[in-house]
Amino acid sequence: MIVGKRIGLTPDDDTRTKLVRLAVACGKHPTTLALDLVRLCVNTPSIIEYVQRINNAEARYKVSYRVRVENGKSTVIYD
Repeated sequence: MIVGKRIGLTPDDDTRTKLVRLAVACGKHPTTLALDLVRLCVNTPSIIEYVQRINNAEARYKVSYRVRVENGKSTVIYD
């Protein structure tokens, strides 16, 4: 398993332009918005399934998860 605290992202020009425009519209710094989007993606079951499907995730490494609901708030937990 790869473990580290930093993840460097270098988006292509089109993606960067879209991120900056969306960040301005939301009143956030682009880096902050990018982190928000990553959090959204890794905590949304349909996105998790989609990313693994389009990248042909190997069965032995495929992320399995469960959704826990407490007080009306759902949390994705990776198993």
